[in-house]
Amino acid sequence: MRVMNYFVSSVVALSLASGSTVALAKANVAKEAVSIELSAYKVLTNKKGEVTASAVTQAKPNDVIEYRAKYTNNTAKPIKGLLATLPIPADTQFLAKSSPAEAQASTDGVNFAAMPLKRKVGTQMVNIPLPEYRALRWTISELPAGQSVVVTAQTRVNSLANTSTK
Repeated sequence: MRVMNYFVSSVVALSLASGSTVALAKANVAKEAVSIELSAYKVLTNKKGEVTASAVTQAKPNDVIEYRAKYTNNTAKPIKGLLATLPIPADTQFLAKSSPAEAQASTDGVNFAAMPLKRKVGTQMVNIPLPEYRALRWTISELPAGQSVVVTAQTRVNSLANTSTK
């Protein structure tokens, strides 16, 4: 699957498309106060339970992919109240593993709330299933001048995803 990367202001937007290559992107615009570098890693657990992550070049159904977005303050002053957003690609499912842990989630990429997300069904509030999560957002209270923060989310490539090359 090919990961298409789109950068809008300080928000990383990406979507999976058919193909077999994962493209990585780097958004470093010298005049921007904050630059974003997106990377993707395939996460594997060996028989001893040890977890490893390696840069991914190909993804297939059921692979666990960890997306990392590195936000860097390119100014000489601290940035306060940075909203670091990491979309969950359409052909993947969020695995409820993110860092930092205090992320908020969204089903539409616009409205965010604490996890687990809930909705009203009849007269009861129920948890929204993880496959419906489309983005995570962290509020970084202060990002010092010249410093970076990394946010991560683990996903699993859907087993029904189209992996044919076109």
